Amino acid sequence: MSFTSYQFILLFLPISYLGFLLAHRLGGWQWAINFLAVLSLAFYAMWGFSLLIILLGSLAFNYGAGNVIACLGNNPKVARNTLLGSIGINLAILGYLKYTNFFIDLANQATGAGFAHHDILVPLGVSFFTFIQIGYLIDAFNGQLLKHDIARYVVFAAFFPCVTAGPLVMQQEMMAQLDNPQQPAFDARRLIVGLTMFGMGLFKKVVLADTIAPFANQVFDGAAAGVTLSPSLAWIGAVCYTLQLYFDFSGYSDMAIGIGTIFGIKLPLNFDSPFKSTNISEFWRRWHMTMTRFFTNYIYSGLAMKGMRNSSKWGFGRVGRFVLVAAMPSTVTFLVAGVWHGSGWNYVLYGLLHGVAIATFLAWREFSAIKLPAVLGWAITLVTVISGLVMFRAADVPAAIGIYSNMLGLASPGTGTLVLDSAQALSMVVLYGAITMLFPNTQQILHHDWPAIDVKPVTSALDAGLLAWRPAIGTALVSACLFTVALTSIGSGSSFLYYKF
Repeated sequence: MSFTSYQFILLFLPISYLGFLLAHRLGGWQWAINFLAVLSLAFYAMWGFSLLIILLGSLAFNYGAGNVIACLGNNPKVARNTLLGSIGINLAILGYLKYTNFFIDLANQATGAGFAHHDILVPLGVSFFTFIQIGYLIDAFNGQLLKHDIARYVVFAAFFPCVTAGPLVMQQEMMAQLDNPQQPAFDARRLIVGLTMFGMGLFKKVVLADTIAPFANQVFDGAAAGVTLSPSLAWIGAVCYTLQLYFDFSGYSDMAIGIGTIFGIKLPLNFDSPFKSTNISEFWRRWHMTMTRFFTNYIYSGLAMKGMRNSSKWGFGRVGRFVLVAAMPSTVTFLVAGVWHGSGWNYVLYGLLHGVAIATFLAWREFSAIKLPAVLGWAITLVTVISGLVMFRAADVPAAIGIYSNMLGLASPGTGTLVLDSAQALSMVVLYGAITMLFPNTQQILHHDWPAIDVKPVTSALDAGLLAWRPAIGTALVSACLFTVALTSIGSGSSFLYYKF
């Protein structure tokens, strides 16, 4: 049941909220937490009971493993081996579910065999809830677990706004909120703020993302079928997909944070106007922020620290130290991030492209005395992002190469010509681009009632201006109009793009 369905908006969400209030009234905060745990499992079961069984198995295993690791604090060697074994089991299960057929393809290509694909049921959001729990295991090993029981663990690892597509939450930020019995279940202002953020996310998804999606689909599907594209059409298609993905996933993240706010649980931000970035490193601090944070904390930092020790041990100079401390860790980290998204060489190359881009930027900053003008840095960043997302969106590498060839005007004549309303597509690109570049983002609009667990930037109050949300009649009318437009725009539409990851 998607957030954009009438069943969720008009039935599941209001009934769930009333049940949450009733549970709190009858049994206090503990009953409210228990209700949220059961509610989250019930929500996931609506995608398929067999998927729920896989989720329950993952929750039970990692909850038990985390507590065992925490109890082994006096025996660090055993604790470390238990941690590595537990992470290995998680990755093995994830690998089987998501990557088995990819490895079968590799084996067939290498040996000429004809191994058939396996019919594997891939749980929705399996990458998200697996990595959330791997973070929990690492926190257990580091002695950082906060007080929790099984109900709180289920809410942390499988909270229904997050379980299908994030944000990737951390144990410390969730458990601290779940152990707060003084928090009221009902707060009128919190409810209004949460619904407002949910409504803005819904608008992004069904009005903006789903409207521009057909143009991106036409271009990518046409190129995959061998249709000839002009460079301008190829670029329009690539930019359309970039904007579609942004408003689709940013909309989902806003809706998730809004739902969390309604229930009194603050979730982390996932987007902070990334298209305003003037370098690729800044872009990844603003785009899919919780994923970047996870891989930085648990992969990049460890590799960088090891590189620092080795560079000192081996007496490397400035260049060697840079390679070990910055270039290699960033390349490996983004390579893993690319593979995390899906099985296929296109995801491998997508991650590698961004890893190399980050390493190149860091090298320029480290060794070059020339500082690029902000507008040039912005243009280079945007071209890198758009080009990378061609590989991300394409069905496979040959399809991506076909798009690149068309973008550069190097494609051979195809089997036909794409018929696309390029004027309308271009006008939407301009409009959507203006929204991303000139308008404040969701959290800036709501800065008076900061909706996220992240620390509020000091500049957020200045960026929203007259568009800042306030509890006033005018604001209520505007919010109601936008929500009504979004609600009436719900159609068959596409599902959220990140559901497949």
